[in-house]
Amino acid sequence: MLRQRRVSSPFLHRKDGFLVNEDPDQETVFAEEEELTVRRDLMAEAMKSLNQREQEILTERRLQDEPKTLEDLSQVYKISRERVRQIEVRAFEKLQKAMLALSKDRGFVTAEAG
Repeated sequence: MLRQRRVSSPFLHRKDGFLVNEDPDQETVFAEEEELTVRRDLMAEAMKSLNQREQEILTERRLQDEPKTLEDLSQVYKISRERVRQIEVRAFEKLQKAMLALSKDRGFVTAEAG
């Protein structure tokens, strides 16, 4: 006696009696990987516009799976939590401006977009 097996995949479902694969195609996967690489390169280049303390604070507060607290960083740098917060905000703004400028220079966005 043959048993029927259920196909359970997050990318497969039945539509009008047919099994439909919603897996992204190879071209989409490649394009997404390429875009991610470009974004990482832009980020790395833009981070150079920050001084070392700004880079460290921004990395520890926004780019970690478990970000450090303002208190943690205030103790490391021997400054107030408010000063750490101010440095973080200013560094993030500088990073955004640098990434936008680099994107324009490389033709990823038009001058009117900024």
